[in-house]
Amino acid sequence: MWKLYSPNHAVCLTIFEDSEKALRYAVERNGIAVIEQSKLGFESDLENFTKAFRFIKEARAVVDETYSLPAGKKDVYANYANEMTLTFECGAYTFVLCTRAYEDGAAFRYQVRSDVEKPMLVLREATDFILAETYDDLWLQHLNSSYEATYDRSGWEDKAGRDYGMPSLFHADNGAWVMITEAQVYNTNGSYCSCHLRGAGGRGMSLEFAPEELGKPLSCKLPFASPWRVIVATDDLNELVNTTIHYNLNPPSVIEDTSWIKPGRCLWGWWEDMNSAQLYTEQKRYVDFAAGIGFEGLTVDADWDMTWLKELCDYAHSKGIVVWLWSAMQYIDTPEKAREKIPLWAGCGVDGLKVDFFQNDSQHTMRQYEMIADIMTEHRLMINFHGATKCMGEGRTWPNFLTAEGILGLEHYMWSGLPDARHNCTVPFTRNVVGPMDYTPTGFSNKNRNTTLAHQMALSVVFESGASHVAASIYYLEAWRGTDFLRRMKPVYDEVKVLSGFPGHHAAILRRSQEEWLIGCITNEAMIVRLNMDFLPEGEFEAEIYEDDSSGEMMKVKRGKVTSADVIELPLLKSGGAGLYIAKAILPLPKGIASGYMSEARTEYMAIAARTRQGSEPVVYENEQEAVLLNGSVVFAVKTTAEPQTIRLFYAAKEPWTLGVSDGINKVELEMPQSGSNKIFLAKDVVFPFAGGESALLIERMAGAVPALERIHIIDNKPRKEWYIPVGKGSLSGGAEFVLDASGEAKATGLGNGGELKFDDIMLPKDGYYLMRFDYCAGESRDLCVEVNGGADTYRTNMHNTAGWGFPTWDIKDQREIRIRMQAGSNTLRLYNDLGRAVHIYGFAITADE
Repeated sequence: MWKLYSPNHAVCLTIFEDSEKALRYAVERNGIAVIEQSKLGFESDLENFTKAFRFIKEARAVVDETYSLPAGKKDVYANYANEMTLTFECGAYTFVLCTRAYEDGAAFRYQVRSDVEKPMLVLREATDFILAETYDDLWLQHLNSSYEATYDRSGWEDKAGRDYGMPSLFHADNGAWVMITEAQVYNTNGSYCSCHLRGAGGRGMSLEFAPEELGKPLSCKLPFASPWRVIVATDDLNELVNTTIHYNLNPPSVIEDTSWIKPGRCLWGWWEDMNSAQLYTEQKRYVDFAAGIGFEGLTVDADWDMTWLKELCDYAHSKGIVVWLWSAMQYIDTPEKAREKIPLWAGCGVDGLKVDFFQNDSQHTMRQYEMIADIMTEHRLMINFHGATKCMGEGRTWPNFLTAEGILGLEHYMWSGLPDARHNCTVPFTRNVVGPMDYTPTGFSNKNRNTTLAHQMALSVVFESGASHVAASIYYLEAWRGTDFLRRMKPVYDEVKVLSGFPGHHAAILRRSQEEWLIGCITNEAMIVRLNMDFLPEGEFEAEIYEDDSSGEMMKVKRGKVTSADVIELPLLKSGGAGLYIAKAILPLPKGIASGYMSEARTEYMAIAARTRQGSEPVVYENEQEAVLLNGSVVFAVKTTAEPQTIRLFYAAKEPWTLGVSDGINKVELEMPQSGSNKIFLAKDVVFPFAGGESALLIERMAGAVPALERIHIIDNKPRKEWYIPVGKGSLSGGAEFVLDASGEAKATGLGNGGELKFDDIMLPKDGYYLMRFDYCAGESRDLCVEVNGGADTYRTNMHNTAGWGFPTWDIKDQREIRIRMQAGSNTLRLYNDLGRAVHIYGFAITADE
């Protein structure tokens, strides 16, 4: 029997040898059993490494180091453990059991040493985990290839033969916690697969290979090292959340200069409009907003276009904004494809890649992770893996690995009723423990939202991610008081602390950056959460508290003084939340470059100060926000120049409505989208051709829902002239035809496979680059080719399906922009597809890209 204690003797790992010379292990925490005697070893085609071991020698060492990562749970990671290496003979081979004991857990791995390379098949791993008698509370995730599933609380009943993902969490009746996971898997050249747990009967879990291996052995080679098997054992949830064992067990980074790794808050248009990345102008608006409010990044999701990628990156970098770019893994799944595309995108100025659709735990896929990560690192790109396996500490090897999915996140509202508050209150203590989590928090425009707005706001602090993607669109964020709390967030934090919580019930998580503290609170059931301020230094501090109103759809904000002796009580609604910002003095909100969409050349007019007409009436909400219910109209006294300018309306409307705007000379009518609630406000732009001078600007509801209008901004942000060309102006050939849709609007169909649409004599004022914005519909994604001036330039683009996640239909319109070079005077365009059918085209707008 061999015993290994952690440096301060909190954890003890014991190795036993039975009568068959098989090895077993057990783990104790503070003298109390955590893991009962459990099996060690594996079977291979070379030798059965589960028994008949002959002890050779024992070696011990102390691991004592600290390191920091560009983003993570905290500023300093401590790797402090005692290590014991036991060497055995097994048949003709040297078998080594490597073990470590940390203050918050234990880990072990297997090695087979050899002076020469030799192939070996690992048939199965014998490792199992027999939980101690009192660990009867379990949070397990049914195995899912994308790890996008809930962690369900249960007991040990009916677990035998069922597969569960890691990490898995276990709770004892004495309050202790155990988490089982693994480390160092996909940074070892595909030497192993990612594993999972299977109920073994009783209180046991066995370790199983990825289902994608189809029961076949793993192809390994000597010398051999397995991944680390990790048992985290803590007395409380704060210790659990703070563990870094799985990081410590990974090889350190060899990157010396990490200045290019830039964590932070990212805007992301996909949540509001899954095809938003097709629009260059829309992505520039997101850059403008990120820069204006002091965020750090933008993620351009699926279906961006190479014709404008470099220009977008240049534009973002000019404002200090980093650009993440989405790619399916299948585009770069071989070294040849990866070495073609990754340098190309990096050369355009991309700062990071969001690589999607792995959804596979096989040995082959582990090798793909490493290959892609290595090539990205070579080209100084940050990493975000989606549709991905669990995190296993590889962020230590690749400090540019800032976040990953492997989580049932907010995007699932697109097709289901999850996630819910119970799930949100569970994952800080399960999935997020083992690594950064790209849940994409803070989205609230969806009709099936099942939490309050303060709950959504708080998620951005409760959850840890090196690239924190805020899901709400800029049009909601600009109109929402909760955005101020998001602006208080930091790109990185020095400390994390669990102030209160229990999986599935509630979570109150503190994150500190120097002498500023942010606290996010979320709950499943209604409760009063009591937050002890004893983490504060001596002295008096200021607190900014964001809470739900009684409806859960508006934010109340208040300020007060706090000291370390205080206990703050927050009444939380069911599925509710709250946020706190604490500092020595409340600092001004961070700001950046204000231009473009966020131009400061604007004048604000409050609706409450306007003249109401036709039954419009003021309303004051519970949070003291004021607006006018636009039953009829309101009139603002404005002064403008005689040119087109942008009117930005801030309003709330449960359903769509029709807007009318008039200055007595010009008039515009526009269909306005719903905000989703009578209390959730939205910003929407209207370009209006002002006559100039002093005028009475009439804003009226022509039809539809009655909106609550809070304010308008008149912004001199120089709306650009565009030339719109409907398809009827062109000529068809090759079997293409014009048809009328259900609304009576003409569109061109049958393009591609010889079908063409040509336009002659498109007159433009000067040589240069222009944006071509297509109006189209598509039941599936299809290519379109654009030939300019008889072949002077030809562009190929892919237009994404416009039907979303529903049944593929051909009656939903959307838009896509490409950037093309055209000449002064007359131009010709030919639209076709030489690789198949194209989408249905309604027309296109041309705007100078200046």
